[in-house]
Amino acid sequence: MSCLISGTGRIVNEPQLRNGGGTDVLNFRFAMENGFGDKKQTTFFNVALWGKRAASMTNVLEKGTFLAVHGAELSTREYEKDGQTRTSLELRLDKFDLGPRSSNGNGGQTSGSAAHDDDEIPF
Repeated sequence: MSCLISGTGRIVNEPQLRNGGGTDVLNFRFAMENGFGDKKQTTFFNVALWGKRAASMTNVLEKGTFLAVHGAELSTREYEKDGQTRTSLELRLDKFDLGPRSSNGNGGQTSGSAAHDDDEIPF
């Protein structure tokens, strides 16, 4: 099963760039929170960013980066660990915006967001 989702969250590990069958892919874990107070829940996703943007975003995306994802393809993958069947949530990242980030050395000022999709990146 797959569907499209949109939401905001943070990267929770250092992204890893690899080559998947001749195409670059950037993989990382992404956490989205929903609910409030004692009802707040965090959902973790394994994210893949494919193609030209994977290599070009390697130095931009890092642990702690805030992202707004738009229309990401969500699917599930079942696997076995310690004799138990588990389900992993997988996101194929398509369009996203970078949230405000603290710049190094400028007193904690933040920069604006930047939209990224295949047609807009000049690489």
